Amino acid sequence: MLRSLVGSEMCIRDRGKKGDVVKATPAEPVKDETKETKETKETKGEDAKVEKGAEVKLTTEERREKARQEVIKKRQTEKKFTRDPRPHFSIVFCGHVDAGKSTLSGRLMHSYGLVDEREMDKIKRDASSNKREGWEYAYVFDVSEEERAKGKTHEVGAGYFETKERRITILDAPGHKAFVPSMIGGAVQAELAVLVISARTGEFEAGFDKGGQSREHTMLVRTCGVKNLICVINKMDETEGCPWNKERYDQILEKLRPFFKGNGFDEKNGSLKFIPIAALANINLLAKPEDETLIPWYNGPCLMDYVNGLNLVDTRREDDVLAIPLVGAVKDEGKMHICGKCESGSIEVGDKLQILPSKTEVIVETILIENTELDKCYPGDNVQLRVRGLADDSDVSSGFVLTSIPTSLRAVEYIQARVMVLDVKNILSKGSRLMMHIHTAQEEVVIDEILAIVDKKMGPDGKPVVLQKKPSCVKAGDTMMVRLEIERPLVVEEYTNFDKMARFMLREDGKTVALGFCTKLYESTKEQMRKTQK
Repeated sequence: MLRSLVGSEMCIRDRGKKGDVVKATPAEPVKDETKETKETKETKGEDAKVEKGAEVKLTTEERREKARQEVIKKRQTEKKFTRDPRPHFSIVFCGHVDAGKSTLSGRLMHSYGLVDEREMDKIKRDASSNKREGWEYAYVFDVSEEERAKGKTHEVGAGYFETKERRITILDAPGHKAFVPSMIGGAVQAELAVLVISARTGEFEAGFDKGGQSREHTMLVRTCGVKNLICVINKMDETEGCPWNKERYDQILEKLRPFFKGNGFDEKNGSLKFIPIAALANINLLAKPEDETLIPWYNGPCLMDYVNGLNLVDTRREDDVLAIPLVGAVKDEGKMHICGKCESGSIEVGDKLQILPSKTEVIVETILIENTELDKCYPGDNVQLRVRGLADDSDVSSGFVLTSIPTSLRAVEYIQARVMVLDVKNILSKGSRLMMHIHTAQEEVVIDEILAIVDKKMGPDGKPVVLQKKPSCVKAGDTMMVRLEIERPLVVEEYTNFDKMARFMLREDGKTVALGFCTKLYESTKEQMRKTQK
């Protein structure tokens, strides 16, 4: 679960609840499994259209557009709301362990007045008692005794502040490889990533060399749909030779640029920005240094000036089908609360919605955004909803999706995907079991069939170029088209329709072994597959 930080008060949002992260022959496109309700009776036959007295199944695109038009029709009859005109960004801070992610996050919260001096003094005393002088800003987010004692972030910490130009949620992700699943949970909620690199001799190399988390985190945030990356070179005031050593800065950038470009981040198209900083000393974070001789070789903006001037392309629409991948549920004073990030669509108080794959119908009683009660939420908002219709918090698991009635989303047991194999001990073959991370879900999957090995680049017609049909296995470096069997029904979308709900990672033995995205959904269930295989 995400930890919530509001003002100077810190709390852990239901850590350890049951709602925490838990763990074919191609058939026709999946049927919409939405239950028929009063709102949908007038559009009975949602998965079919009538032509000359005969029923014809709707295509995926037609079903999605039909559901969207229902949402638009409903919204047109309701009252209008005024939205804060400032864009809202969710920024995940990631990178190798000890790069300074928590210190940077805590510094920003303190600088914007979300942690007062009285609270800061108390945190400094706690850091001193643990013999961690200089770690006080990291303690703003690392609130558990274990995290503070060992100096390692275990769970994603969340904080919120506002500037004149932006509303910002920051997500402090753990850097240790043992907590990558938690890091992914933060990355899937972000539109922007800040990769923190330590300029200290040895620390950069440890994070960037094979097995370092700087590499893995870069690939993970890209797979999670983050299209813009800010790479901050931290601890520049501690570089060998002299502080703010330009040679060290250039040396690091020379190694990082080709790697970032290979992962879709490039300075030329504006998706990548390098910024030198010193987080603990608060240099080049909120303002450029007053002493112009400190960084005479850097003419760019400071970190927050760049963030405040950044314009992210927003393809989400509030009149689209609602999709909120849920983090979990919490029962508080007899009331049920569910939380997640609104990826598309919008919600108003009183809306009747459904949770997939259980198809549980709920009514929204309250909408909370950063502990502020509102009448409506929009795409990009991290929301907590008080709902009626859920019996217990165990009825919702991480990876369930809150959606509208009707909806074009559905839960499936088989998907076809394009998968790039990164690094495996031996090979991947039919029957290999892996852990899939997709939006907020973690589910075990089995390779049901390797359909083909394909070229890494698409053909001129935009379709995969097949190199070998139905191979017995694949190895590191291969790109394959594969049919995956999911352990439990999971809400997934095709990449062309909704990339945030289609991108996934496959992990094995605590290591990311493959990246991919869903290209097709299958109607077949495990039971049907068993019958066809007999």
